[in-house]
Amino acid sequence: MQKLEAGQVLKYPVELYLSKKTIVLVIALGLSLFPLYFYGLPWAQEDNEWFVIVFTWLMMVMIVMAVLSILIALIKGEPVLRITDEGIDMLQVLRRPQQKKLLWQDISYIDIDHHVIKHSEIWMLVIQPKQGKVIQYPIRPMRYQNYILNEMEIVNTVQLAFEGNAAIRYEPIELDRIKLVTKKTKYLLLILIVLLLAVYLFAVFK
Repeated sequence: MQKLEAGQVLKYPVELYLSKKTIVLVIALGLSLFPLYFYGLPWAQEDNEWFVIVFTWLMMVMIVMAVLSILIALIKGEPVLRITDEGIDMLQVLRRPQQKKLLWQDISYIDIDHHVIKHSEIWMLVIQPKQGKVIQYPIRPMRYQNYILNEMEIVNTVQLAFEGNAAIRYEPIELDRIKLVTKKTKYLLLILIVLLLAVYLFAVFK
């Protein structure tokens, strides 16, 4: 992917889509459903480990929701975020209407929230409407045309539009990623997923 240059104008509407990296990650999570369902769950049931059973089911439900989110977004071909001079549209997968629209005039403030949970960084676009509850929308690096914007750059773009700028000029923001998982560990995890999938396929077609 190319990089935007500082000061480059982002024309309205600014449409942000899922990055290829996010799609691949969710597909890999989807593949982990097979060993969880066919091996992890029966093992937990045999040993009557109810905590493990409940945790496994929760993991599978979360993975299914993430995979469904990706599939629906890809099938519908709609951007995850659509920023205009009037407001912002956010894709909602499991709710209706699936495209939630907020006008800038109805928003009190915009912020960002960041948490580190175990081996993951979680970024939230925080929107406080003038009426109603605060909205926390999860964000990841997203694709704008042939460019990738990180979480801070996304929120900054939303903030600039919220402030009423007629044209949004890109401002590069470097993030110091917390390396909770090393490159070597990522490869090991990938190998483990492939091996588990191979074992599953072997058991099915044996």
